[in-house]
Amino acid sequence: MAIGAALAPFAPLSASSFTETAIDQTEVIAVARPYGVETTKYDLLVIEQIPGKNKCWDVTPGAPAMVDPLLLNFDFTGHCRRATDSNGYSIRIDGQDYGLDYLLRLVPRGNELVLVATSRNGRGPELVVGSTKGIGAGFMQVQLNPGWQFTKRTYEGQVLGHYYISGTQAAILGGTAVSPVGPEPITPEKQELIAPEPVQTLENNPNPTPTEVTETGTEIIIKQEVPEVPANEQSGMVMEEESVSTVTEENSVAKEMETVTPKPAPVVKPNPPRRRTPTPADFRP
Repeated sequence: MAIGAALAPFAPLSASSFTETAIDQTEVIAVARPYGVETTKYDLLVIEQIPGKNKCWDVTPGAPAMVDPLLLNFDFTGHCRRATDSNGYSIRIDGQDYGLDYLLRLVPRGNELVLVATSRNGRGPELVVGSTKGIGAGFMQVQLNPGWQFTKRTYEGQVLGHYYISGTQAAILGGTAVSPVGPEPITPEKQELIAPEPVQTLENNPNPTPTEVTETGTEIIIKQEVPEVPANEQSGMVMEEESVSTVTEENSVAKEMETVTPKPAPVVKPNPPRRRTPTPADFRP
């Protein structure tokens, strides 16, 4: 299957918003960065050298070519630029940004790591972008396949920090493997990522409170202002709480006094003398 046929159904999201600009390929490198403790895994690290500044990496040629990330030895601010995840890099083909459709990742295959672009929904074709040409212990250089190169994202003439691994179908056709599974076209659910529905007010509320909506990328943050309570109503509420609190306190003190203050001892009255029943002997002379 040709790349053109595989990618044709895709309509890239916000493709008209960004363009790209060429950069010096000797001043940027793709690195397989190891991580993990028990099992070593790898992710993609892109490093760019700022001309005339401290050296950001060294490469030892080989299969694979091992990378010494020198930027880890000093504060590389102003000397090196780097991107560590999909927020910092994506693929671009024929001038179209596929960052929301494809994810760049490193996978072990045979005796090397392969850099592939896989469909985010799991149904699109896989694009092989590069490989390490071997396996080593540590940071390894990822060699891009013919037809791929690094560019930078541009918006309204301003160069941004986002990196593209960019190419054209004509240039990468010979070095790109495409699976026989066809891609899925953009669905209405996918379109909602860039075109969220407007926030609607509740019908039961005749006087809705003002709502502030802030959009950051695909995240929508909604802030709703809480109406202020008039001062007179606030005073009334406070007075009512204080009165309840006072009564409760007085009742509590009264109960405590009843428990602590001893009650007076009851007065014991002497029993009256008992009267003896007279007998016949009492009437004898």
